[in-house]
Amino acid sequence: MLIRKPSDIPSSEITSKSDYMNRRQFMAGAAAVGASALGAERLLSVQALRAVAALLVVWAHSIDAAEYFATPRQSHFFYWGNFGASGMDIFFVISGFIVSLVAARAATQRRSQPRHTARHFLRRRITRIFPLYWILTLAVILEGELGRYKIHWHSVPWLPTILLLPSFHPFIAQPLLWLGWSLVFELYFYLVLTAFLAWTPRLVIRNTAVFLCVMVAVGALVGIHRPLLILWMNPMILEFVFGCMVGMLFARRADSMTKAGRWIAAIGALLLAATIFIGYGQASEAKYILAGQDCWLRVTVWGVPSALLVGGAIFWNPALRSLPARLLVFLGDASYSIYLCTIPARSVVEHYWRIFGRFGADTDVFLGAMFCTLVGVLCYLFVERPLMRFFHNWNKPLPFRTAQMTES
Repeated sequence: MLIRKPSDIPSSEITSKSDYMNRRQFMAGAAAVGASALGAERLLSVQALRAVAALLVVWAHSIDAAEYFATPRQSHFFYWGNFGASGMDIFFVISGFIVSLVAARAATQRRSQPRHTARHFLRRRITRIFPLYWILTLAVILEGELGRYKIHWHSVPWLPTILLLPSFHPFIAQPLLWLGWSLVFELYFYLVLTAFLAWTPRLVIRNTAVFLCVMVAVGALVGIHRPLLILWMNPMILEFVFGCMVGMLFARRADSMTKAGRWIAAIGALLLAATIFIGYGQASEAKYILAGQDCWLRVTVWGVPSALLVGGAIFWNPALRSLPARLLVFLGDASYSIYLCTIPARSVVEHYWRIFGRFGADTDVFLGAMFCTLVGVLCYLFVERPLMRFFHNWNKPLPFRTAQMTES
């Protein structure tokens, strides 16, 4: 594992050895989570898995784009065509792990001011996701108005598009930036976490996980047929709970599960890969998830394996020192930009299909994925990083020189 130099660590993330000991003592007996290794070290495996998740999503959309004009062979290779959607489940588990530990760390640093801590935590989460999301939503709007399709403004779901809140349709409508649907669930998780950070800071992670599980259980009993219920009681929320559970286990057994971690990660990866051959129903389709359908199936076939993969990789925590590994870590740093840029970049690929498609459908899938990834990387370098410097006074070197912790 690579350790950051003190000069490379933002003041908000500095964690001393004494703070580590205080945090462990503070969390003891409360079934809560400590951020023991996350303050002074970076779990490179988390960033590597972020890269894998983002590339899976990009690849799935590249296949979809190619299918508008041709028939890639890989789209008929068992159930590979939409398998990339499982990257979203990996993202949810990672988010549950990282964000819950960030909240737990915040709770220990300002114990006497829980409400101030909660406001600060939520402000950082909002400034983390919204500015870039709004910029790329504007890009989608301009692309639509100037491109080959027009936006029907009367049918735009404004609540999810602007505020990432559920609409009042019979289901949760997707924002104009389609992939923003996942951020609706992210924001819900942040709000619940913030509430318990203000009310019960000592038990923030445990109470958040229990509350979300209770909401899902109630939804299973009464059904989820309205937009707010689809959000509040959706089994997909359990994937964030899985991340919280990994964090709680990480706080207690981080040093004793290194060898087991690689086997747990391997089992998770094999279970995920098995769905390529056995299938996953309609669980890959966001429209069904947002309508409250096939949610339990998705949590079972992708959520649980993702939790095993993420948890195992975190406990294993390989050093990832080679240049290809550093490249994967860099793509993990850029994963949020890569993820959100997938839709506008895909539209460019479709618009200029005469260029991308001249080499054959399967080659076009590869070229499209490369183009989407490149656009995301450029967005990370020239948009997301400056935004983070502006809002969070956040400045980090590229992982080819050194490595450091990044927030989800």
